[in-house]
Amino acid sequence: MEVLVVRHAPAQDKDEASQQGLPDRDRPLTTDGKTKMRRIARALASRAPELSVLVTSPWRRAVETGDSLQKAYGRLQRLESEALIPGADPAALVAELSAYSADPRVAVVGHEPHLSQWVSWCLTGSSEPVLELRKGGACLLGFRDGLGAGRARLLWLMTPGILRRL
Repeated sequence: MEVLVVRHAPAQDKDEASQQGLPDRDRPLTTDGKTKMRRIARALASRAPELSVLVTSPWRRAVETGDSLQKAYGRLQRLESEALIPGADPAALVAELSAYSADPRVAVVGHEPHLSQWVSWCLTGSSEPVLELRKGGACLLGFRDGLGAGRARLLWLMTPGILRRL
């Protein structure tokens, strides 16, 4: 099984949203963020084709990033999961994704630092970050012997700038 891990695209500034009375979870993508994510989504669809499931954080910016991915991939089952919100236990996401372990490739969309901690936990068994995903950045993890701590290998990691140029 492979897991495509995508950080949400650039969103409205946290302080600006707060001044407008928007909680952090409701911050939308910026216009520029949406534009960039459409290009990134097309690049991801060519580099990691044939996704069967897309799981996003329920927070607005992750959902809107998922919208771009869903359009680029066409037919794609989509779910929202609390296991992708900041501070969630890494094992919670593994438990959710294990339902799709027979699928060749699934995708998740979430937030920093949670995603880097989850990826690091999958790679090393420790949630101490060994990488950082930039807004709109992605990596592909491969799992041979099931999902879990220390069971992944990093197949690739790309910044949003590289993805937009593909």
